[in-house]
Amino acid sequence: MKIKVSKVATLLLVLVVVSFQNSAFAKVEAVLGSLALKDNPNLATQLPLTNNPEIILSRPQYIISYNKDRRTPNWVAWKLEANQIGATGRSNLFAVDSELENYLSSADPNQHAVTSTDYSGSCFDRGHQIPSADRTDLVVNNEATFLMSNMIPQTPYLNRVIWEHLEQHTRQLVQTENKKVYVIAGPIYDQNFGAIGPKADIQVPSKDFKVIVILDANQTIADITPSTPMITVIMPNTLEDGSNPTIGRGCSAFATSTLSGSTDWQKYQTTLSEIEKLSGITLFPKFH
Repeated sequence: MKIKVSKVATLLLVLVVVSFQNSAFAKVEAVLGSLALKDNPNLATQLPLTNNPEIILSRPQYIISYNKDRRTPNWVAWKLEANQIGATGRSNLFAVDSELENYLSSADPNQHAVTSTDYSGSCFDRGHQIPSADRTDLVVNNEATFLMSNMIPQTPYLNRVIWEHLEQHTRQLVQTENKKVYVIAGPIYDQNFGAIGPKADIQVPSKDFKVIVILDANQTIADITPSTPMITVIMPNTLEDGSNPTIGRGCSAFATSTLSGSTDWQKYQTTLSEIEKLSGITLFPKFH
């Protein structure tokens, strides 16, 4: 028996399908950047899902989900292969994300992107999510990591010690063990650590998460499954003695020693589900 479907019913069906397909992007306010999101090679699977406000920055070097309310990224995703590690060195050119600034200020004259001096006097480091050393093949690629849209307020202990040691381990996987990795990192706000900046509106995260998906160099994202090897960590954004970096405490309390324990990051290993729970982000929708 042939069932007739009216034009109205057909239209409703199309609208339901389109609505379902777009529901994951309901919070995405805009997609900016020089590279179409569908062509961006830096994401391991689908776009992560979050209820936070999102402005997506899609560039050859990474993808950033930017939260204009917290003025920090929700998450940053990037791929790392051996040919992306070169000899250009660290540009150290912290800079406002001009594309984000143009978008924000054109929509609201009172809204602005974070500047390179907004962390001044806070005692917090401008903490890279995608590290400078993961993009040293070309100067332009390294400079892209220094845009302030890629930064969160990190204590020196987190930024220069435990976070740095995991970054070094990740590059070692790629350079000496013939691996390719897909990384996603971002802040967690499960405690109130206050805010910094001239208007005290850059929220300080209590923790920082990172997920590193490890593939052989010849594998592709099609090979990624829930059983693919991963490193999953949540690191505290605390001082070296484990105490909270209370705003106004004084920068002398933030001092940290140079620690050589390159495996200290291992004690912060956790599960993907715990990261998703604390961050409020479904990082790998296809695993659910």
